[in-house]
Amino acid sequence: MFCISVSYKKTPIEIRERFSFSEEERKEFLEKLKRERRMHAGVILSTCNRSEIYFTGGMKHMHLVECALAKVKGIEAEEIKKHCLFYEGESAAKHLFRVAGGLDSMVLGEDEILHQLKEAYLFAAEEGFTDGELNMMFQSAFNYAKLAKSSTKLSTTPVSIGTLTANEIERYIVEQKKKAKEDSLVMVIGATGKTGSIVAKDLLAKGISVLGTERHHSDGEEIYQKRKEKLKFIDFQERYQYVAQADAIVSATTSPHYTLTKEAYRKETQGSGERLLVDLAVPCDMDKSLEELFGVTLLDIDYFEKAAKENQDIKLGEAEKAKKLLNECVDETMKKFYLREFKEKLSQQKEEWFEKMLYYLKEVLECEDFLTALERIYEKETGDDDGIFPIFD
Repeated sequence: MFCISVSYKKTPIEIRERFSFSEEERKEFLEKLKRERRMHAGVILSTCNRSEIYFTGGMKHMHLVECALAKVKGIEAEEIKKHCLFYEGESAAKHLFRVAGGLDSMVLGEDEILHQLKEAYLFAAEEGFTDGELNMMFQSAFNYAKLAKSSTKLSTTPVSIGTLTANEIERYIVEQKKKAKEDSLVMVIGATGKTGSIVAKDLLAKGISVLGTERHHSDGEEIYQKRKEKLKFIDFQERYQYVAQADAIVSATTSPHYTLTKEAYRKETQGSGERLLVDLAVPCDMDKSLEELFGVTLLDIDYFEKAAKENQDIKLGEAEKAKKLLNECVDETMKKFYLREFKEKLSQQKEEWFEKMLYYLKEVLECEDFLTALERIYEKETGDDDGIFPIFD
């Protein structure tokens, strides 16, 4: 197996975009490669962070696929060599396993790439573009990813500020407020922004209702296609009307002004009820003196950045465990592949090969060792396990 890869590790996004493939383009390119015999079989993975072609064939096919890629994308051959990484054999298998396990991702251990890789493989398989070698390698990579997920904390240790925030809010609601998540409400000020949308989506995934703010009635809702029954948007100017209803309030905007002030908050809540306030903005979005009010717990970005650093250290330790497991799984997979190829070649010329092997053993082994070898071969071939080669029968 070979792999040609362009990813975030070496290439800026404006260049990566030139290598991307739509579903239709994937099919057309794989059909072209097979029709022109530039490969035996292939799978194309295309995401925002990487585009990769996994394919089988001989050494000549690496150059043929490289040239075809340059032509179909209108990119000079020198640009391909400059921006792409090339893998073959065991190194290609290791790369595939690393990608499947999230070890090659921008966010270490993330799960989304595994779903994308499975989709790419299933698409190629259903269209008839895979072969026995690719099937073995991809299925083994998926098995490794499942094993790494179950035996390490790599994918369950969050380092995203947004995810850590959602987890903290969930803990607060259940442990501090003693309230069912399904009956709770969280206001996310700036829910259509980068960080705010992560917080909101993670809360929705936990079954927590979200009240999001936006400064204009735009198409913000379109980024939340799922769980709409738990999501409502209000205009930013209306936020104070709802603070008393919220169990927690998150602010993640780039506003130059406070999104919550002490006096306005106190007027609307009348100092009643416990509430978690989370300020994820730099500089701060929330009036620091809010924490002086009874029942208010105020957490800022520093709190979550510290947690993210601690989790990153844990994640790096878990990554080492995953890498060790990866080497073991790749080793086992390559042995299975070599054995399969060996048996296939052997079945094609068994009689001639078998006779040559016997005469070779006769030449290189002492008499007693030669007899022992014959006994073991006989036992293996016939299933007769009494350990005696019947020379005199």
